[in-house]
Amino acid sequence: MTAIPQRQRQRMLVALCCGIAAALMLPAGLVIGYNAVLNSQSGTNVNDVRTLEIASTPVALLATVNASNEITTINVIALSGGSLGGTIISVPVKASAEVLDGEAPRRISDLFRADDPAAFVADVEGLLDVSFSAVGILGRVELIKLLNPIGPVEILLDTDVRNTQADGTTKTVAKTGSTTINMATLVDILLAREIDQSESARFNHHKSVLTAVGNAVGLGLKLDDPQTSAFDEPLDIATFALRLFSGPIQVWQFAATAVPQGDANPNALDMYSVDSSEVTMIMASVAPTSITGSGESGALAVQIDSPFNNAVLSREIVRRLAAMGFDIALVREVPGPPQEVTQIRYVDAGVLSSLEDLASFVGDIETAPTRERAQGVDLQIILGSSFAVFVTANPDLPATTVVPSN
Repeated sequence: MTAIPQRQRQRMLVALCCGIAAALMLPAGLVIGYNAVLNSQSGTNVNDVRTLEIASTPVALLATVNASNEITTINVIALSGGSLGGTIISVPVKASAEVLDGEAPRRISDLFRADDPAAFVADVEGLLDVSFSAVGILGRVELIKLLNPIGPVEILLDTDVRNTQADGTTKTVAKTGSTTINMATLVDILLAREIDQSESARFNHHKSVLTAVGNAVGLGLKLDDPQTSAFDEPLDIATFALRLFSGPIQVWQFAATAVPQGDANPNALDMYSVDSSEVTMIMASVAPTSITGSGESGALAVQIDSPFNNAVLSREIVRRLAAMGFDIALVREVPGPPQEVTQIRYVDAGVLSSLEDLASFVGDIETAPTRERAQGVDLQIILGSSFAVFVTANPDLPATTVVPSN
C-alpha cells in the first residue's frame, strides 16, 4: 500500500484486530489470480532468460452519485487479461483515505466534487495502489443506460433497501428476499441512501447488486459489438462495461471495519478501514499490470504462486512479505497439490541477500535459480505445505519486525 506511515499504522492495528478471521468471511466464489495470466510467447534475452509478459489487466473506477451529489457506491472494474469478462470489486464509500503527515483523517468520498472529481479519484487510487485507465461517475440516467444491456436480474436482499427523498420522507426501494427487478430498480438500490444510516448497513446491498449482475451475465452476453475486443485496452467506462459484460464476471467486496473515535477518527465519522493485505492480494491477482506498488526505493517485486484454494493463506503470505518490504507484483492460484517446502526461484543471485530473514516469516524455504521469470518480477515464491504449518504455529510476525504502513 502507499507508504504513508500514519495511515499505515492505523490500518495495521485494525487489520490485527480482524486477523485471519476477516479473511474467512470473504466471498468464496473468487478464483484468485489467473492460470493463464503469463504470456509464454515472450522473447529470450542475451542471458538466455525468458521473460514472460503479464497480460494487460486494465482497471476502471465506476462510482455512482445521487441527486444530492453524494457518492453512494465505489466499484472497480478489472478486466481479465487477454479475454472477455473480469472482476467487479466493491470498495466502501467511507473507507479511510491515505493521508499525509499533518493532514486530518478523511474518507475517500469526502473530497468528491461534481465539477472536479480529480481529488476523489486520486484518493481511491491511493487506497488501492492502482492507476485507472477510465473513470465513470454516473447518475441515475447514465447508470441505467450503462447497465441496460443486462436486462432484468434476480436479486437476493438480506434487508429492505430504503432511500430518503428530497422532502425528507423515506421510501422503500426494494424488500428483503429474492425477486426479479428491472435495471431502474437495480440502479435505485445503488443510489439509495437513508439519512443517518451507517455505511455498514448498505454493504450487503451493494454486494447483492454485483452478484445479481454477475449471475445475469453468466458466461457472457452476446452483445455482438465489433468494437469489443479481448486485446484492445478500453479508454472509457462504456467500453469497459461492454467488454466486462461479454464474459464471465467475478465479484469481490473488500471487508471493512469501523474506525472508532480517536486519533484516526477524531470527529467520530462513519469511517471504515480496509485490510491492506486483502487489498494487495486482490489487486495483484486481478489487476497486476495496473498496480503501482509501494513506491519504496529498492523494493524487490515478488510473484506468489499458491497451490492452495485458500484466500486466508494467500492473504497471509502477502501480509508477511509486505512486512519485509517486498512489493507484491502478482498473485496466482496454480494447480496442486502443494510441494512439501516453499520454493524461492530467482534469476539474479544478488537478491539472495534480501532473503536472510525470510524463513522467520514464512517457515522452511528452498532456493533455486531459474531461467524464466515474469516481467518486472525479481522473485517467484511457490507456497509449500510447510508455509501452512508454519503460520498456524506462528500467527504473529516476528517481534523485531517494523511493519511498513498499511
